Amino acid sequence: MRSHDAIPKLLTRREALAAAIAGGSLQAGDVAGARQATGVKVGEITPTSAVIWTRRTQSARRLDNGVRYRASGNEASHLPQGVDVNSIEGACPGEAGYIKVTVESQSGRDRGHSKPWTAVNAEADFTHQFRIEGLRPATVYRYAVETKRTRGGRAEAALVGRFGTAPPESAHAAVQFVLMTCQMYCHMDREDGFWIYDAIQKLQPDFYVSCGDNVYYDSESPIANSIGVARYHWHRMFSLPTISSCLMTTPGYWQKDDHDVYSDDCWSTLRTPKMEAFRFEDGQRIFREQAPLPTGELYRRFRWGSAVEVWLPESRDYRSPNTAPDGPSKSLWGPEQKKWLKNSLLESDADWKIVFNPDPIIGPDHKNKADNHADPAFATEGREIRQFLGKNLAGRVILANGDRHWQYHSVDPESGLHEFGCGPASDVHAVSPSEGRDPRYHKFLRIKGGFLALRVDPGDAQNHLTVEHRDVMGSVVYRRVYRKPDSKNPWA
Repeated sequence: MRSHDAIPKLLTRREALAAAIAGGSLQAGDVAGARQATGVKVGEITPTSAVIWTRRTQSARRLDNGVRYRASGNEASHLPQGVDVNSIEGACPGEAGYIKVTVESQSGRDRGHSKPWTAVNAEADFTHQFRIEGLRPATVYRYAVETKRTRGGRAEAALVGRFGTAPPESAHAAVQFVLMTCQMYCHMDREDGFWIYDAIQKLQPDFYVSCGDNVYYDSESPIANSIGVARYHWHRMFSLPTISSCLMTTPGYWQKDDHDVYSDDCWSTLRTPKMEAFRFEDGQRIFREQAPLPTGELYRRFRWGSAVEVWLPESRDYRSPNTAPDGPSKSLWGPEQKKWLKNSLLESDADWKIVFNPDPIIGPDHKNKADNHADPAFATEGREIRQFLGKNLAGRVILANGDRHWQYHSVDPESGLHEFGCGPASDVHAVSPSEGRDPRYHKFLRIKGGFLALRVDPGDAQNHLTVEHRDVMGSVVYRRVYRKPDSKNPWA
């Protein structure tokens, strides 16, 4: 996709809609009267469909002059009793009303898609997800999101942006996409958010994947001990200007991990006393409410032309307790998801199969951790997965993950599989693995923040897949290039 001229900041409704037709974009808070302080998220892109997440707010801007709560770790605290969560810094109170979305191809030659005015209310945090069908593959679309207070009232100013649909599965289309994770609010590296989003927006990828820890309910203030406080974590994060601006023109796919469903290293039956009366199942519901997602299972896959298919496993909902004894029956993914993953990987005829997992499968991880396939707690299933992938898909599958707070490229000594850890969203959020660099695994290790950028060019057999670690400013710090998959020469 190509950049467009910026839209003037103070627009009438008619001017904003005209800007949408001209191909512009805005960030939350830029338009006077646009009651959408938490921005817009576009997700689950296919060749013919997209999901547009919306929310109506009382104000066009987040609250910036309230009391700040930015402590983390052992210093994290609860919101003091009697303090209204909507009165603190970063709050974006919602308001009942109506929302409408209009989608049109950038060329203007195709039929537009308009969703009718839809009521939003407190039950779903004033959010609504519009499911747009009947789009054309490999096409850039503009959208405009309007709000109003009453059904018969006048529409407020619109937010506008753009996204591109995926190409047909048979198309030999080039693609560029990114992976990021672990954004902690108190570890922002600029006052208006994170440098990483500015870098991603400048890169203009076809899509991005957030593979978990979008927010931290349990380990930064205010600790989520109610649905209201949990929702506040999403409001203050995604109303940050750098994030809302990026997401207006960058469609995504969202995964959840421990901190944005409940608490550190959690499973479905875990109870964390400091978070009472908030529960794991509350986190599951809020995640579906706050991100554009499919209506069915959260483990899913999607195709981007003939060259790339991406798998997004779900790492929290089906897992055995971390504390259960390891063995053949202990599972992080659960039997149905694991069966789906294996079968669908074998069925795929994409050149490259990319598995974006919230947690590592190879690692290595911190010493004494017990939360993922790289740890002793899930060693049996971890080896099963690595052996399956190595035996059946060597040279055609790439593993990439979040969760770990360092960037790395590891090669499993036993299976030969390659795994890339994208690193956290800011340098201050980075920590070193307890054992440091492990020469048995690490081809690259960097204790800084950043993201992964991946490119596939079906027309270039020698540089078919490029995987880059980039720093938070977008500069390349490590690059690995793979030739077109060849069963006679895996990992060439």
